[in-house]
Amino acid sequence: MNKEADRSRTAGASPEALHKRMMQLLSGLWVTHAVGTFARLGLADAIADGTEAAAAIAAVRGLNADRVYRLLRALSTVGIVTEPTPGSFALTPLGNMLGARAPHSMRTAAMLLTEYNADIWRRLDEAVQGDGTAFEALEERPFFVWLAEHPGEALRFHRMMVEVHGPETPAIVAAYDFGRFSHVVDVGGGNGSLLSAILAAFPGLRATLFDLPEGIAAAKRAEGGHLPGATLVAGDVFSAVPAGGDLYLLRHVLHDFDDDPCMRILANVRRAMRPNARVLVLEAPVPTDDKPAPGRWLDLHVMLLSGGRERTIGEYAALLARSGLRLARTIETAHPAVAVVEAVIDQNN
Repeated sequence: MNKEADRSRTAGASPEALHKRMMQLLSGLWVTHAVGTFARLGLADAIADGTEAAAAIAAVRGLNADRVYRLLRALSTVGIVTEPTPGSFALTPLGNMLGARAPHSMRTAAMLLTEYNADIWRRLDEAVQGDGTAFEALEERPFFVWLAEHPGEALRFHRMMVEVHGPETPAIVAAYDFGRFSHVVDVGGGNGSLLSAILAAFPGLRATLFDLPEGIAAAKRAEGGHLPGATLVAGDVFSAVPAGGDLYLLRHVLHDFDDDPCMRILANVRRAMRPNARVLVLEAPVPTDDKPAPGRWLDLHVMLLSGGRERTIGEYAALLARSGLRLARTIETAHPAVAVVEAVIDQNN
């Protein structure tokens, strides 16, 4: 629901209507965790396999039949399943996204966002009072350090990133003319899904994928698609990035960090760039007015997880300027969760 709808719904509303709306807000946690449980227990796959009676679905997974029925009954109210006949359930297109074999599966995201990603939100009070991250309070180490120590979790994290950000890829490729460059370097490009799409659309490009070893390993398994002729380089963005590119990509990298770490990343990119090269910051800038924007909620999440932040265009411009770069232009895409922030080397800095 957007802000205008909320205003029209609550302006002059009765105490009963306000109470109902507040209960909707407060019970959102219930829905989120029910969706996560549905995904984690593989119930979408059980139903997709043709098992529709609640008792039979429970038997396939070795679960309590009565409680599976009650879970599915609740999820039918939010469009995950329908109950065509009492006690039997069918999967909706939305619910199908929680299946392991679904073409546009969101199963890994549903699981992770109701596991440690949910645990950090319980520490929002502490985070607002201090300056540390909720994840470090839980695990006693920064998120990306912990991720490097847990390869299985790193694999799941990369899968989640593809699930969450994958639908943005066609919009990015359509919005920008990559064909006028000779060598593109995707910094922090994970399993290479964006680079794969760019190479498919612009096959004459030289390409380098740069990420932590876990991301490069996923790219070698072709989890992000084919990368014909691409060079795969494992490394740390805080140390150095591959030199010689005339286009550098930073897709949902800077939002993971506060300003000082971002300046270190951008400074490394600037040093690696050719004199006339460009860098694309691919993020969802937060609007400066009060229009509804999912980035305001994602801002809180990255604050809790890694100490990151979502930024306005002005804040990106200032960050770039402090790193020896200059904002050249901003290009909207067809996807609301990503814009192209293009920067060049500031010759006066």
